[in-house]
Amino acid sequence: MSLHLRDGLRTMFGYNATQDKQRRQSPATRTMREGKVLTPTKRKKLQATAQDQMRNHSFVAWLVRKHLDYVSKFHFSFRVAVNSDDTNGTAVDTLVNRIFRWHGAPQNLDYGRRFGRDELFRLFELEKVVSGDAALVKLTDILKLQAVESDLIAKGSVAQGDTKPAEYDDITDEGLIMAPDGAWVEQFAVCNRGDSGKDIVYDHMEPAANVIFDGYWTRLSSQNRGVSPLSTAINTVQDIHEGIEYNQVKAKMHALFGVAIFREAEETGELGGGAGATKETASASDTATDSNLDLNLGEVGFLDFDAADKIQLLESSTPSSEFVEGSYLFLQIAMLALDFPITVLDSRRSSFSGRIADLNEYEVSADAKRTKNRYVRQSYSDWVLDTIWNDPDTPWPLRRVAERNGMSLRDVQEASQWIPSGSPWLDKYKQIQGDQLAIEIGEDNIIDATRRRGGNFYQNIDKQAQAMQYAREKGVAIMVGSNRQQTVDEAIGRAVAKSIENASAEEESE
Repeated sequence: MSLHLRDGLRTMFGYNATQDKQRRQSPATRTMREGKVLTPTKRKKLQATAQDQMRNHSFVAWLVRKHLDYVSKFHFSFRVAVNSDDTNGTAVDTLVNRIFRWHGAPQNLDYGRRFGRDELFRLFELEKVVSGDAALVKLTDILKLQAVESDLIAKGSVAQGDTKPAEYDDITDEGLIMAPDGAWVEQFAVCNRGDSGKDIVYDHMEPAANVIFDGYWTRLSSQNRGVSPLSTAINTVQDIHEGIEYNQVKAKMHALFGVAIFREAEETGELGGGAGATKETASASDTATDSNLDLNLGEVGFLDFDAADKIQLLESSTPSSEFVEGSYLFLQIAMLALDFPITVLDSRRSSFSGRIADLNEYEVSADAKRTKNRYVRQSYSDWVLDTIWNDPDTPWPLRRVAERNGMSLRDVQEASQWIPSGSPWLDKYKQIQGDQLAIEIGEDNIIDATRRRGGNFYQNIDKQAQAMQYAREKGVAIMVGSNRQQTVDEAIGRAVAKSIENASAEEESE
């Protein structure tokens, strides 16, 4: 037996998103590599529009800066476990930390000598967010990084008078030379802006091993260039910005035409004046001399109207409450491009507990972005350590000191960590109480709890030891812990005393 369905019922067995019912935009019919969807020409438009909004829209500029505050701040941490009678581990610790303090200065890190390490990596993330991806070229011979903006990784044109290089024809439209099977990038085409500063001119090919490259990805394997997460918010932000501008113009028009004066016609008894006009409107700066009305904004005016005359002030209700509330909705939609809740923009729209919940939700999203940036920084520190380790002319005795302690280059690189600065305190007292309780029941530990707020447990202990030593030398007592808590020294002392007491009891019993 066969089952025949009417045409109208056949759509019951399928995905509604695949059905074109002429009620909305037709469903997409093809899946392509992302580079074919976002062609070089379209990519330039997207990057130029995002850059323009960063220049002119305060909301976009703030949104990106706030994103950078949460995901691009890291501090360097290096610590090796050493025995109590071994001072070499401490020597490696001190030396590596000195190296990265030195290399963080603009004159030692940046080829352009403009940016320190924190600012350079912050701008690296900014370029990724706004333009989709970015690159840092390792200049190993001088141990510096050279920043390359996203649109300068391109095929570019050959400058007039220059000979086209042999590898030029192998460069893809995305500015890459791919492996034979197309699975990874072998070389990047690096361009410059030409003499005019507006052109994209081919400069040279850079091997992928010399490039720190990262971007925002939306596809698993069919994407070679990153795409800005702001792409989903660009049109919304543009509409909001234009709506604000139009409301400002409307408010100015209301202010310009601020007063309406109505006069009774002398002969006909109808509203009007002069040659049959029904009403006359004047700005606040006009003078109605024919009715003996003198409006002078520089003086206090008293108007004596005839019986049928009246004056009306044109009040502006711009922007309307509906526009303001609608703008908040659209701003929230735009902020979702970077996973921010609306309470980050306006804390008055939620309670304190609601803000805590929003921040916890955002932390989940921010963690993946911090991980990407930690990999970038790890690639940087591995390169610095490798270069110094293998440079016979370096003034840093890294290799000698590390090998004396039994550490290889890989050991030193793995002991070098980049710790994200975490999120700010909203209520420090309550949040610390929560961390303390979690530590007491074994749900958390003091090292991770310190890291979540951008601190370094080991550095805190070292600095506290220095402070306590200095206080002892000066004869000043410092209270550690509340009066209801025992300090570490007290806990150890009581444990030792208890152990001695138990041992004595066992001897007596024997």
